[in-house]
Amino acid sequence: MRKIPAFKSQDEELAFWDQHDPEEFDMGPAEDLILDFRPEPKKQVNLRLEPSLIRELKEVAAEHNIPYQTLARGLLRRGLEQMRRRKPA
Repeated sequence: MRKIPAFKSQDEELAFWDQHDPEEFDMGPAEDLILDFRPEPKKQVNLRLEPSLIRELKEVAAEHNIPYQTLARGLLRRGLEQMRRRKPA
């Protein structure tokens, strides 16, 4: 399996995935992480995060050879799906 390259921009990442099949790439051990490869356009948002959280995101993303924004998006999606499965009491 091939490794996912580092991307310089979100546009570069989107262009890459338009041309490649995600199943050809090693996603690492994060089998339960939901990565979003749908062609839906992304919208830039501003989030205020602690510098330590950003560092940790970047470190973990580097360990898995994925951009940290992709990791953050997958973690948000997984968290939302888990919350939806748990109905409020």
